[in-house]
Amino acid sequence: MIRTKRRPLILIAMAMVAVWLVMVGVAGAADKPIKWKGQGCFNLSQPLGKYTIVLWKENVEKMSGGRLVIELHDVGEITPATKIYEAVRDGLLDFGMNTPAWQKGQYPAGDLFYTLPGGVLEFNDLITWMYGGGGKELQQEMYKNEVVVFPLGLSPPEEVWTKKPVKTLADLKGMKIRAAGLSMDLWKKLGASVVLLPGGEVLPALQRGLIDGAEFLEASQDYSMGFHEVCKYRFGPPVHMSNNIFQLLIKPKSWNALPDDLKAIVESAAMKASFEGYAKFWMETMAADKKIREIGIVTTKLSREDQAKTRKITMEILDELSKKDAYFAKVWNSQKDFISKHKPYYDLTKFD
Repeated sequence: MIRTKRRPLILIAMAMVAVWLVMVGVAGAADKPIKWKGQGCFNLSQPLGKYTIVLWKENVEKMSGGRLVIELHDVGEITPATKIYEAVRDGLLDFGMNTPAWQKGQYPAGDLFYTLPGGVLEFNDLITWMYGGGGKELQQEMYKNEVVVFPLGLSPPEEVWTKKPVKTLADLKGMKIRAAGLSMDLWKKLGASVVLLPGGEVLPALQRGLIDGAEFLEASQDYSMGFHEVCKYRFGPPVHMSNNIFQLLIKPKSWNALPDDLKAIVESAAMKASFEGYAKFWMETMAADKKIREIGIVTTKLSREDQAKTRKITMEILDELSKKDAYFAKVWNSQKDFISKHKPYYDLTKFD
């Protein structure tokens, strides 16, 4: 009788232990951090890396309290820089930093998600349109469900380096210039030939005389890459394109697996990294520009007439491309509509 009475007590105790073990297991699973693996498309130690995706990684891990852990690989460690889009789309990476210039053939409208040649869409226009005027949503629509995309990384205005002096647009005729995006069309219309090269090949091409000039980025990145060691000249303003804004691409499966609060953190961390990084980027740009001037690089600026000519040519290019691609036309029409609404008050409030 005694053993019969104890048996239910033993069973109850065993059941309680089992429930406790299940609860501990569930809690442990809930506390286990989510891990994402991804790669940058620029060297992580250079401004393009440390003031963009590196900042994003730091922000995500801090803001999530370690619930989302970011394994960030340097450029080329997993996939070539130009293949980030494919690597994220195909599931090799959970995320990656990208520039849409590398999908120019597949997504022509990607060239519109930067500032435009000739000052048609400048920095203030781009940022306001991107975050407030529907640009961010149009960029996601462009990629459909292949990747999730957010703006990530802003760079200061660019410059153009040459091995020959350029005082007017006429000096560009016959020159071979490294370029990307819509600037390729502009340089061609100005009589130059264009070569598309990834960042690591630009300096060697200049050294070997394969190209006569290059546009890559702003003073600090260009200086860190050694352009000043090969080119004696640079000019502005950046009629080919002023500022860059890059992309954070995310694998849809990885994105959909996140709880809503971590999704908000991933997106907010990208915006924080972009603007915080832009300010820090500018500080390095200013310091590098000073060094470049001190070592005697000849710096010139195109006339207002030449600037206006590049703007006129750019408008022609945009209209021509709109006739070839419906989605390009959709994005460009959105930008034109935005500029028409933005320009009156902007012109009133800016200093000449």
